[in-house]
Amino acid sequence: MEEYREIVSDVLTTAGGAQAWIEMNLTGYLTKRCSGCGIDEDAEALTPAMQWLAEHASTCAARP
Repeated sequence: MEEYREIVSDVLTTAGGAQAWIEMNLTGYLTKRCSGCGIDEDAEALTPAMQWLAEHASTCAARP
């Protein structure tokens, strides 16, 4: 069974047409996600995660 995560950011469309967002699990851990390049990594805090999201969405050319 996968752990429950909730999207806590806007879902942005990437340069390649995929989607990227930030999720949080029930214990408060943040995760960076992208449906194009498949990234699914822990994020240390919300502010850097949001900065990553803006930068990644504008540069990720991977297709979903």
